[in-house]
Amino acid sequence: MSIAYMKPMLKTAQNESYGVAAFNMIDYNSARAVVDGAQEMNAPVIIQLSVKTIRHWGFKPIGDWVRSLSNDVDVPVALHLDHCTDLDVIRNCIDAGWTSVMFDGSALPFEENIRQTKLAYDVATSGGIGLEAEIGAIGGTEDDKFVSEDDAILANVDECIEFCKNFPELAVFAPAIGTAHGVYKGEPKIAYDRLKEITNVVDIPIALHGGTGLTSDQFSRCISSGCAKVNISTMHKLQFIEGFTALKVEKPTLGEPIPFISAQYDLMKKGVREMISLFGSEGKANKV
Repeated sequence: MSIAYMKPMLKTAQNESYGVAAFNMIDYNSARAVVDGAQEMNAPVIIQLSVKTIRHWGFKPIGDWVRSLSNDVDVPVALHLDHCTDLDVIRNCIDAGWTSVMFDGSALPFEENIRQTKLAYDVATSGGIGLEAEIGAIGGTEDDKFVSEDDAILANVDECIEFCKNFPELAVFAPAIGTAHGVYKGEPKIAYDRLKEITNVVDIPIALHGGTGLTSDQFSRCISSGCAKVNISTMHKLQFIEGFTALKVEKPTLGEPIPFISAQYDLMKKGVREMISLFGSEGKANKV
């Protein structure tokens, strides 16, 4: 199947109350684990990248990897740019075949966030792809941006309404609801009531950031309240490392690299399958 577009994928998920998993890839092996896991579960999936990962590997190699992987499976695979503030990076992603991008203006004053998001929105829509946008301050660390728990700010419902009115073709909206990027140091304080208030008045699929570490009940409550895109980054990164280190502990004298790469792939794919099952998207590939 050719590479898929995220917007119709998420709209279907929103209408049918399941979540599409969005995994932050690290390299070809991690992307392969995501695509193969989705194929085995017959589920739509999103591969997304941070700006620093793109700068490491390059726009074209990543685009070629994901396109090649998606062509070999029967499930829809979208290629998404995660948190980005640089319009040049967005343009380069579009040129390299990304099917959606995110502009993150959440650190800006509200009116300035709208103004700059509009620039990214025009670039994305003119390029024929979807845009994700964010308001409020999601805690934790993402792509070298750190927001402390004290500085995390829940999205304001009235601002959500005003913001989304400016972008009628927005593919997905990311309001801060109390989740955080990275590893949670305590119990996540998710504002379910705020999420429900937002989804009652904003008819755009919602992105749940900071998915690693949430319980099955927390995922279920967020998805049933309108979260159609569920981001998993930290878990995938930790499994990327653990796949190597666990085998090294088990076989300290092993000097052949391929078994380590295989162990890494197997662990990441297992995580992909578990998240897809948890989000309710198993068997939903043909819905898109």
